[in-house]
Amino acid sequence: MAFEMPATRREAVAEHLREEILSGALAPGAPIRDAEIAARLDVSITPVREAITELIGEGLVVSTANKRRHVAVLTQRQAIELMDVLGVVTVAALERAVPHLDDGRLDALGDTVTRFTQEAGQHHFEESRTGLIDAVRVLLAAADNEELTAMAEQVMLRSLRRITLYPSGHLVPLWVEGWRDMLHLLREGAGPEAVARLRAFFAELTTRMREDRPLGATVGPAAQD
Repeated sequence: MAFEMPATRREAVAEHLREEILSGALAPGAPIRDAEIAARLDVSITPVREAITELIGEGLVVSTANKRRHVAVLTQRQAIELMDVLGVVTVAALERAVPHLDDGRLDALGDTVTRFTQEAGQHHFEESRTGLIDAVRVLLAAADNEELTAMAEQVMLRSLRRITLYPSGHLVPLWVEGWRDMLHLLREGAGPEAVARLRAFFAELTTRMREDRPLGATVGPAAQD
């Protein structure tokens, strides 16, 4: 994998390690050693440490009590819990946004949901993740609750980075149908029904995920299927 230098060394190292983790080049549980990474990427130790701190915040790297770091191991239970919490904050945002979704905001939401569902349907997982974040941010802006926004941003960062490790191609139709239904109900002026539909989607999503494998099973890098 080629190493390209973007805006800053920290960003370059973080993006490179992120790609290695999500592709499986750095396997779940693999040790993360600052000096080894710095030597391999031919950078100083400081941007490596800063990048690793960023990845810890995203849940892709774990720091243990003895200060050793390793690539996070995602279990089936953790993946389900990530989606459960994402559902909680997303439904909360929609519920509070409904009274304030004027035509402009509804159009903006429609654009982001359309982009998200189209990219998800084409199995462009990284791009669809960005579209989903943008859609939730439209809801958060309309909800106008700073504490909810701060909490949702943290949840999205952690949930949508880590869930990329989950082989989820078979769940794409569920995502597309749920979000398109929600958008249709909002456009029809059926706000409470849209909230109920989104809540039902996340409930069905986590139910389907429970059927995939035992809760304690380790989930490997995302299969772009």
